[in-house]
Amino acid sequence: MNILVRRTIVVFSTGLLILLLNKHRRRVSRRRRRFSVLDRIPTQIKNLSDLVDLSDEDCRDQLRMNRATFYKLCFMLQSMGGLKSSRRVTVTKKVAMFLSVLAHHTKNRCVKFQFKRSGQTVSKHFHAVLHCVLRMQSLFLVKPHPVNEDSTDARWQKFPEGSTSDSRVLRNVITRSNGFKVPKGNYYLCDNGYPNCEGFLTPYKGV
Repeated sequence: MNILVRRTIVVFSTGLLILLLNKHRRRVSRRRRRFSVLDRIPTQIKNLSDLVDLSDEDCRDQLRMNRATFYKLCFMLQSMGGLKSSRRVTVTKKVAMFLSVLAHHTKNRCVKFQFKRSGQTVSKHFHAVLHCVLRMQSLFLVKPHPVNEDSTDARWQKFPEGSTSDSRVLRNVITRSNGFKVPKGNYYLCDNGYPNCEGFLTPYKGV
């Protein structure tokens, strides 16, 4: 067998060996990813239990509501808002992620670490819960009603909209015997709704 044939066989065998090794690595990588999802499940369950199953105080600190309110909210979102559990994420987990973001203004990357989920999963379920809340806005949100000037409600009699100007309010405060006093030589910076006077300085318009 001449040298050229030997070299051809060696090159072919090396290439075949590299191909088989790469194929084996891909199989092992797939297995690892498959098992890593299963391995995260106990941790995910523990994290949720830590949030809502320990005590009302812990639940209130993390989600801004006690356990009874949390489960009542989950029931309402599921029965009235149409929120459903997916194959790997229950309604309670979705709502817990949603409340974690709202309660502490938590970033997506922090929530995904806390709940052992991907950032895409967190974002997807956050918006799912948000859509259900918006769908139920008539139950959660009270539509404000304007207060008329002839209102007899004592809470609003002194605060009808547009009843007085900023300068009038300031004049009333500083002219009282026990009113607001500004130390000599000092100034408070005000907006253009207030007058330029001793102790109060307003900027030029447009500044």
